[in-house]
Amino acid sequence: MKQNYDVKSFFSYLGYPSGDRPYWCENLRSLSVYCRGDVANLEALLEPTPFELADDRFVVQIADFGNATPGAFYDSGVVIPVRYRDHVGVNYYFEYEDQPWSVAFGREVWGYPKHYGEIELVEGENGVEGTVTRAGKLIFGISVVPEDGYSNEAWADMTMYPHLQVHALPQANGPGFETFEIVSRDTSKDFTLKSKCFGPAQVELGPALSVNGVDLKLVEVLGGEYSVGDYACTVENGISTVIDDLLAGGGRVSDDVPGEVRSL
Repeated sequence: MKQNYDVKSFFSYLGYPSGDRPYWCENLRSLSVYCRGDVANLEALLEPTPFELADDRFVVQIADFGNATPGAFYDSGVVIPVRYRDHVGVNYYFEYEDQPWSVAFGREVWGYPKHYGEIELVEGENGVEGTVTRAGKLIFGISVVPEDGYSNEAWADMTMYPHLQVHALPQANGPGFETFEIVSRDTSKDFTLKSKCFGPAQVELGPALSVNGVDLKLVEVLGGEYSVGDYACTVENGISTVIDDLLAGGGRVSDDVPGEVRSL
């Protein structure tokens, strides 16, 4: 083995930063469409996770991190309000990004369930629209037409932070997990909003938004918003906090009995 090898140097090989590295993005553009879902459907989607449903509404989003200091990327996904014990926030249930390094970074470091997708977010005369596709197939499409006086009352009370995610690392030689943590992350405290507008919105969901044969169902589109602001992932607020460790005490989550923690 190499002498005095610094394991942190492996991040340069992986091609993404460590989880304690702050970063910024000026003029972050975000398009969010707020929807009402079906409670039974959302609960069925959450069934494989440790989370409980906290609201019958969900959000479909696309964000342009083109000015991010680690490198430009797009982020998109479906956000579901959830509860974990005494913690209430949202879970990125489906998530797509357009850069391999940002997919790996968010997934491996913080537990976001990121997959690769081709993403667009376009401002036009008739509003703002965005699409997420892969191999020519639509994952989802959203749009909003800003309208003066349009009310966001139908979703203004939604809790959008913190993000509650499962940070899980499977065993390399078995059916269980070496790491299974619940993490919380809240970058909203360092976000500076520059502009925001509301309006009627449209959503098209593709068949890729499905887990265990359960497709995400849309009951009603409540409306949408388009915002621009300065994003910051600071050491104080952008770094995730472990709020629970399901393997604490040296156990492993095993597939032998679903959800069972087995001692080593």
